[in-house]
Amino acid sequence: MDWTLSPEQRRWRDLARAYATEVVAPRAAGLDAQVDPAEAFSWELVEAASDCGLRLAPLPAEFGGGGTDFLTNAIMLEEIAAADLGTSVVLAQTWKFAQLLMELGTPDQRERWLRRLAANRRGLLAASFTEPQAGSDNVLPYDGVEGGMKTSARRVDGGWIINGHKAYISNSNRADTILCYARTRPDLPVRAGVSSFIVPADSPQVRFGPVHDKIGERLANNAEIFYEDVFVPEEDLLGEENQALADVARLLRGSNAYAAACTLGVARTAFTKGLRYARHRVQGGVPIVEHGDIAAQLGEMYARLDMARTYVFRAAWAADHASPFDPKLAATPKLVASQISFDVTRGSLEMFGALGVMRETGMSKLLRDATIFLHSDGANTVMRKKIAADLRGRSDAQLDQLWDW
Repeated sequence: MDWTLSPEQRRWRDLARAYATEVVAPRAAGLDAQVDPAEAFSWELVEAASDCGLRLAPLPAEFGGGGTDFLTNAIMLEEIAAADLGTSVVLAQTWKFAQLLMELGTPDQRERWLRRLAANRRGLLAASFTEPQAGSDNVLPYDGVEGGMKTSARRVDGGWIINGHKAYISNSNRADTILCYARTRPDLPVRAGVSSFIVPADSPQVRFGPVHDKIGERLANNAEIFYEDVFVPEEDLLGEENQALADVARLLRGSNAYAAACTLGVARTAFTKGLRYARHRVQGGVPIVEHGDIAAQLGEMYARLDMARTYVFRAAWAADHASPFDPKLAATPKLVASQISFDVTRGSLEMFGALGVMRETGMSKLLRDATIFLHSDGANTVMRKKIAADLRGRSDAQLDQLWDW
């Protein structure tokens, strides 16, 4: 395998790096410190992403994008997350659901909704899956008809009426357009009875709750959504009726790698800061990097982080090229990267001793950010169960191919 980045990938990486270092990094700490979580979001950062071509990078040029693939997107998200996790999540959510709309949408839907998105310099996307009492049941998904989301879409003349309550939705209160996932067959398990609908966020029947006050990833807003007799015309059903979760599994192959790349960016910055401090902090007459236990810890952290990074890039590459795509790669990258990133970030903070918990070092923000993907985009416990379900479902003959790429 040739892991060398192409000239085009390097161009996008450098663009994302410049955006991260020149635009995001100088503002991130101040926004993160806002007491009101809604005030931690910045339209200035979104508009800057529009101006440099990042906001809709994965879309074709006709819709304001650059046609970037899953791997290039993962590379860019790592660069942006190295400056701030929340900003990378704002873009990642928009990217993956724009890709989904591009893949599933009819020509009419693409023309109406992607053009609307491209024309709005602040245009972001959100997708509402999670509910206060239905999170992991949607991800596994749970086989019983009583499990999973309860938001309903009822057929009426000319379309559907949606009612329900979603929670923890990234970009929800900031979105131009929302993909709403709702039960269209409540008599079937969630995997067989959910459909996706395109809903304008400015619909008068869509209401948003307060922004959730998260410990990390604060530059991305998450809020509740209330759908109250929202009418969606027939032409804005996205994909086939009752097949929404299958479509997500098939088309958002790179979503887990996106989350993993974001958390890697956090750990990368934490490790670099810890290493730089260890090279200059003198204790016992020498820089602490020369103490054997510190040197060994740094070596272990670097090896684990680089291992996770390589694996994430492989998963993103597979999302672009592998046929068939291994479903475990829709769970393992985030599981591996989030655990390693948290460990590396915590270890890097400890390089500073007591200074590590002081806000001025920036390490406390990084540690808070590093906790997010232990839970977000599917709790890691659920990721393990998804992997185990794939393993459990294989025949003895298929086990012989378990290690084949």
